[in-house]
Amino acid sequence: MMKSPKTLSAAVIGLAALAFAAGASAHGSMKPQHGGVVQMTGETKFELVSAPAGVALYVQEDEEDVASSGSTARLTITAKSGASSAVEMTPAGGNKFEAKGLKLAPGSTVGVMLVNKATQARASTTFTIN
Repeated sequence: MMKSPKTLSAAVIGLAALAFAAGASAHGSMKPQHGGVVQMTGETKFELVSAPAGVALYVQEDEEDVASSGSTARLTITAKSGASSAVEMTPAGGNKFEAKGLKLAPGSTVGVMLVNKATQARASTTFTIN
């Protein structure tokens, strides 16, 4: 028995929607790996971790670690009051940057700018601290 063109079209559209949905979730996990907060910009995943010793930032691109030695990371912190400050982070091995002793106040906004030293390519995101 031959299916009607409408039935075939509906089936093709349904399969295409399933393929798109599967592809959309293939960008990796948004689950924090280091106990922080995760933001995704394009294919770049940032995880910001605030701990008693300071603040750490972990970066991945296409689910691969980005070597902190090959990039610079800068935080721009804006407090609830509107006061702003900038902090250069230090490469800490692997895909980790750190700012020892830095405390992030609840309600502040933290902008992250990552710059690849070789290509000058930039990636950025913003976190709101709860």
